[in-house]
Amino acid sequence: MRVLAFLLAPACLCAVVPRPVVPDKVTDLFVPAPFESQKIEGLLGDRMRMNLEGRLLHLDQKAVLQGFQHRPGEQEWIGEHAGKFLDAAANTWAFSHDEKLKTLMDSVARQLMAAQAADGYLGTYADNQRWTSWDVWTHKYDLLGLLAYYRVTGDPAALATCRRIGDLLIETFGEKPRQRDIIRSGEHVGMAATSVLEPMVMLYRYTGNHAYLDFCFYLTRAWEQPNGPHIISSLMTTGSVFKTANAKAYEMLSNLVGLADLYRISGEVRFLTPVELAWLDISERRLYISGTTSSSEHFRDNDQLPADEKAEVGEGCVTVTWMQLNWQLLRLTGESKYADQLERSIFNQLLAAQDSQSGDICYFTPLNGRKNASKGISCCVSSEPRGIAMIPLTIWGERAGGIAINQYVPGHVTTRFADIQSETTFPLSGHVSLTINPPAGKQFPVYLRVPEWTQHFAATVDGVRYAGHPGEYLPIERHWAKGDKIEVEMEMTVQVISGAPTYPNSVAIQRGPQVLALEKDLNRDQEPDDAAPKGLQVSLRDASAELPKWWTSREAFAVDGKSGSMLILVPFADAKDYRVWLKKP
Repeated sequence: MRVLAFLLAPACLCAVVPRPVVPDKVTDLFVPAPFESQKIEGLLGDRMRMNLEGRLLHLDQKAVLQGFQHRPGEQEWIGEHAGKFLDAAANTWAFSHDEKLKTLMDSVARQLMAAQAADGYLGTYADNQRWTSWDVWTHKYDLLGLLAYYRVTGDPAALATCRRIGDLLIETFGEKPRQRDIIRSGEHVGMAATSVLEPMVMLYRYTGNHAYLDFCFYLTRAWEQPNGPHIISSLMTTGSVFKTANAKAYEMLSNLVGLADLYRISGEVRFLTPVELAWLDISERRLYISGTTSSSEHFRDNDQLPADEKAEVGEGCVTVTWMQLNWQLLRLTGESKYADQLERSIFNQLLAAQDSQSGDICYFTPLNGRKNASKGISCCVSSEPRGIAMIPLTIWGERAGGIAINQYVPGHVTTRFADIQSETTFPLSGHVSLTINPPAGKQFPVYLRVPEWTQHFAATVDGVRYAGHPGEYLPIERHWAKGDKIEVEMEMTVQVISGAPTYPNSVAIQRGPQVLALEKDLNRDQEPDDAAPKGLQVSLRDASAELPKWWTSREAFAVDGKSGSMLILVPFADAKDYRVWLKKP
């Protein structure tokens, strides 16, 4: 009875956020600014607000919890949604401190914890079906959600619940006699089950229980069993995610996210190398220009990137997990190429999957076709809000003894070096004005990410001009005084991108970080399949005045078409019924 009362107690509103008890052996080279130190406005601020008001606050508690409360659940994977909600809600609440969200988050966490069985089981399966199909996967999301909740509230019941899950997993799976083989206990060559690696690393970090770390090492050994996915050995041998296991993108990326964090906590380079090889393979051979990967939920062969609706492009879960992998590598290395990929994903595929007016979410989001956003419960409808909620982790933070600015947004951040006020209409404009307010006479560098897509980037401080190189950070170090300004000018370079080899007779147009699309409703006199720019040297003109009042965004560009007519292009993130790949001129 004491345990039950403990679980049902109101969530702790601790003033002190819990800190890890185990230090990482690898020091992060980029440390994101805390959620609560930021204010984000503009496009990203609007989309985050819609994620809160249109999606998270409308959670169907009964639907996501009844599988735990009345086992078995109606779907084999129904148990993932509560944890995904808690993860998204924890980050969103840490940023917004919305009280309605806090009340809802507390309610979901309390009910989820109360459903835990006496032995620690917190799945949605009948007793005689435990540890089959997606059961370990469900426990992974229990852990991720409750650890996120613990991180922002300090509620000891959440950590206690996670400990019991961890203890049960250790007791159930392993290499000892009568223990289960975890590879046989999950889908996709065991990758679904072994992706519990990510939260088990977190659980070790917050508890210091070395048995949890040992279990993480067991999971990496299980990969290399004869019946395992051979994630490490395959990547080390082939360097190809397509040739690893069954190429299931979401599950494999989930394992790689955990492996990157295992490197951070253990310091063993053998865990980082395959992650970097996978990233290189995806970014060079399997990445859509919109910042996602996968077709029909799998990695495809080299440079095969079908973009139409029937190809089931860019599963939302994959987009978010690709972002998580880039975020892990950005933190570990401090390299701008990972921030470049985060920008590409956020301003294109992530926002494209969200209906900007309702907060509804697309499971797949084609580059040619129509978006089909849904309010329903599915893996991607639950995952995409997690990606939107992690946007503040990608924008600014600390790097190499100074402040790093990775994404350009209007807003404000407070760091230990200085307060920074950012004024910009980015991505509409490439001008950014940064006001630095440090303690008197403090010297430190400000690192400005120079996007890989721009051809010209310069920053000016007190009449001194600094030129940046695409794909690198531009450091500006000086004794800063209150009110100092950095004026940034970056060219919003227009690119015409070849669709070869998948679409050899097509091109796409990108302006700055945004992929553009030909919206059917804005180009009534055009046959979308025949529309083409006039030439390969494209000049864009502001076409916002051409937008009808009912259009939900005010960003549009005109380009001359091959037939002499004007084509109206809008950001892929805003398009509804459209083509990204246009006929080659």
